[in-house]
Amino acid sequence: MNPGGCGSSNNDDAFGWFQATGTTTTVTFVAGFFDDVVLHVLSGTCAAPAVAGCADNVVFGAETVTIATVVGANYIVRVQRYGGNGGFNGQLCVWTPPPPPVNDNCGGAILLPVLSNCVMLPFTNVSATASGATPAPTCSTAPTTDVWFTFTAPASGEVLIRTQAGTMADAAMQLYSGSCGSLALVPGGCNDDYLAYMPLIDQRCTPLTPFATYYIRLWGYGGATGSFSICITEPLPGALPEDCAGGATICNDQAFNNNTYTSGCTADIGLSNYGCLSSFEDQGTWYYFSPSASGTIALAITPSANIDYDFAIWGPMSSITCPPVGTPVRCSYALPPHALGYNTGLGNGAIDVTEAAGGNGWVAPMNVVAGQVYIMYINNYSISGQPFTLDWTLSNGASLDCTVLPMELISLSATSAADHIRLDWATASETNTDVFIVERSTDGSDFNEIGRVPAAGNSLTTLNYIHHDEAPLAGLNYYRLSEVDFDGALQRSSTVWAVFHAGEDHGRPFPNPVIDHAYIRLDLHDEQQVDMRLMDALGRMIKMETSLVPQGPFLFTLPTAGLPSGSYVLEIGATDRAPFVKEVIVKY
Repeated sequence: MNPGGCGSSNNDDAFGWFQATGTTTTVTFVAGFFDDVVLHVLSGTCAAPAVAGCADNVVFGAETVTIATVVGANYIVRVQRYGGNGGFNGQLCVWTPPPPPVNDNCGGAILLPVLSNCVMLPFTNVSATASGATPAPTCSTAPTTDVWFTFTAPASGEVLIRTQAGTMADAAMQLYSGSCGSLALVPGGCNDDYLAYMPLIDQRCTPLTPFATYYIRLWGYGGATGSFSICITEPLPGALPEDCAGGATICNDQAFNNNTYTSGCTADIGLSNYGCLSSFEDQGTWYYFSPSASGTIALAITPSANIDYDFAIWGPMSSITCPPVGTPVRCSYALPPHALGYNTGLGNGAIDVTEAAGGNGWVAPMNVVAGQVYIMYINNYSISGQPFTLDWTLSNGASLDCTVLPMELISLSATSAADHIRLDWATASETNTDVFIVERSTDGSDFNEIGRVPAAGNSLTTLNYIHHDEAPLAGLNYYRLSEVDFDGALQRSSTVWAVFHAGEDHGRPFPNPVIDHAYIRLDLHDEQQVDMRLMDALGRMIKMETSLVPQGPFLFTLPTAGLPSGSYVLEIGATDRAPFVKEVIVKY
């Protein structure tokens, strides 16, 4: 018979039947890899069948049909080879899928925490249906199995959204701003197949609006469903390691996990300095090194797997200059199999100083002089995120210095107090440093000087610094440091922030530890819509409430009787603004 539809024909076929146990039923037929199958599900009887659903979507492999069914009714399953009579074997699976997930539509979006470290949270899009939300995504296939998440952008606006495969190994996601009834595409915010077919969205170079609400739409490629995990992180302050300004000082043998995601925010390699790196920057990281004693240096870069790594070295120079100027003094763009074993570096008998794709991966060692500074870029041409090991060979008296940068800032923080904002920072080392200029901004872009703190000049130990902003602005204050050397060279820090509430005095939670209720005294200068958020130790949202808090003293009550024992983070703040209370409470 030929029931019609989905490429069916009057060829040899086979039949089965089932009795529906739910209002939705899914039928999957898995044939051999080289078998092209047409699948039909029919209602009615053998004498008068009607097509309830059919599929011929895959050239080779499984076909799936999901239909609405009547509990207790019988249905017929028909399979045939596409356009022919040849026999084949396969497996038939009939099941009632679970109900759609709670975040099947934008209105049910699950709130995700933005953490400093990635904690993958498990979810599923099994039984998800097409939400039909507009505008449509700008990448991948149609989002017929989409689920939704939401988050609040941090003060920096910088986020990295990562996913991990579960039983679903191929997915895509789109980032939106706005609200569920009025969504807007975030430019460049759609990704499909970043690594191993799972998506990643990187907003570190194009920050989002601080404290604004965003939505993530995630779906399986070609309608795929299954389990997956997702996390959102706010990166640490400072330049990215994918940018020259974020390079790391190296001075010994090290194993590196080149787990970078982009070519950085700044195009450090271009026509004037690319040397042999014809593709410029793919997925790489920057490093600095400086000899503490003259001699000869060689190095070997050994990937952990069959990964194509290239590199370039610029110098010598008196101090770090980003982007590096001129042609690299050593450069290899060798392409396996010319680079045997995928290894590359300086040495191994090489006498050339640069090589293109046809090189063997090795260029000549370098004679270096103490005090000179070099910049090195190691590029993962394969874009695999896989690690490598860097081994130095130092001869003729050469040794490396671990203090290349004039100032190494290891921390910077801003803390709001009752009548000021306190800035704390620490340096791991300083060379030729003159002064720290403290700068403040209301928007994170336009900064003005508000104070100066003398620097140490030269130091190889950790030094701590403090500065008080005695006249902070009401609301959000951004801060950064500009370190100036005695020779006039300037180095800027990343940006931190704090919220100052003039005329407001808030207490701390009590009792703490708590059994069934915690209380916290608020004293707002005007009536405000306030959000209370309670998160567990993994940053997962446990409870969220919105209340209208009156002006003046007010005792806020937090019920805790139903919470498991453990530590929690309590945040209270005006809606769409940074929290003005952030405290840890312990539940007995």
